[in-house]
Amino acid sequence: MRWMVRAAGWLALAGTMALAACGGNSSDDGNAQLRLLNATNGYPTTTAGYATLDLYIDGARQSSNSGLAYGTPGSYQGVSTSDSRLTVITAGGQTTALSSSSRSFTKDTSYTLIAYGWAGALKTALLEENTDAADSGKSKLTVLNLASDAGSVDVYVMGTADSLDSATPLASGVAGGSSVSSLNPGVGTFRVVVTAANDKSDVRLDATGLTLASTQVGTLMLTSGSGGTLVNALMAVQKGTVTALNNTKARARVVGSVSGNGKVTLQTMGATLAAAATSPSIGNYTLIDGSTSAPVTVSVNGTAVAVANQALVAGGDYTLMVWGDASAPQFTLVTDDNRLPSVTSNAKLRLVHGVAGLSAPLTLAADFSAVASSVAQGQASAWANVTASTSMRLEVTSPLTSTPLWTLTDATISAKGLYTVFMLGDSSAPQAVLRKDR
Repeated sequence: MRWMVRAAGWLALAGTMALAACGGNSSDDGNAQLRLLNATNGYPTTTAGYATLDLYIDGARQSSNSGLAYGTPGSYQGVSTSDSRLTVITAGGQTTALSSSSRSFTKDTSYTLIAYGWAGALKTALLEENTDAADSGKSKLTVLNLASDAGSVDVYVMGTADSLDSATPLASGVAGGSSVSSLNPGVGTFRVVVTAANDKSDVRLDATGLTLASTQVGTLMLTSGSGGTLVNALMAVQKGTVTALNNTKARARVVGSVSGNGKVTLQTMGATLAAAATSPSIGNYTLIDGSTSAPVTVSVNGTAVAVANQALVAGGDYTLMVWGDASAPQFTLVTDDNRLPSVTSNAKLRLVHGVAGLSAPLTLAADFSAVASSVAQGQASAWANVTASTSMRLEVTSPLTSTPLWTLTDATISAKGLYTVFMLGDSSAPQAVLRKDR
């Protein structure tokens, strides 16, 4: 199968243009066939946070490729072989183009225009579907990584009862924006496991239900989960159906910062994320079952703390903070946006304020420039993009003191890294931890 990116390549174009109210493509001569596939993430208008999309060709809305939800392809329709302006917008009569590009096509060939990426940075790519059928008793598969924020991954296609420990990846080190083609995983019903490259302990997707039939040609597309680290998958049969293989897991960790070195225990979705962890403490991310209303059980020094159910949605990354005075501890859920920096020479940096007994806000400066200001107790700042450095000066200050609470003069902040400065412990002796989250 040819993975084709025409014209300007991996496009992330946006603009405003005059669009016809509705109608079909003016060229119905059947020179080529085109459909749209919605593989986007983060447009908050429909169930699970995915937008519905419309396709316009030369300014005319294509009714057979409109109102498409995530994982849904439109119907093939005739399109001229000459340059056509393809525009993708959110459904519902909007006029702002999420992506717009000129494409040319080959006569008697079918194509799928894939719309993918995040809100504000939608991209499109053109999949040419002209691969010869596989031999009888075999299948052909392309693995395509549209989840650039997940980084390079290994993809395993194996029996539903097989162990990952002894499995060999079907595709290794598939970087974001790249593909591996002409693989033959066999026929039958399979389990798909995606891990970080060369690290089976870092599972990004574990899904069953991948069906491959004799002579079938297909593309397994990896798409981003909401946290940027976990992935989903779409299985697109050449000129046929598209099946979603969605992640059912989320990643969560516990940060404990209770006065007097309080011991924090936290359980959710049948998993113990912290077991009498002495404050201050920062746990590692753990895979849990995703839920829109996850029960969370917390105790501090053996005494239960009332916590409402939390939205720990599949595909997301979360930090569960237990902080404050041991006699009245508090809870904060931080939704972690662990997407990589959009500029490869940059890193992302943020501040988490968990100092018990210090209600004043805190500020984080990098090389004397504030990157997180007035961060309230029990809260996390937004991510700031900073230029990577091997000797960055980091400083946390409070309006209550004339001297910094913490200073690090030679921090190594690597390109494409994500770093959190955690301010934890008691106000009498606050402790800082610089944690590389990715």
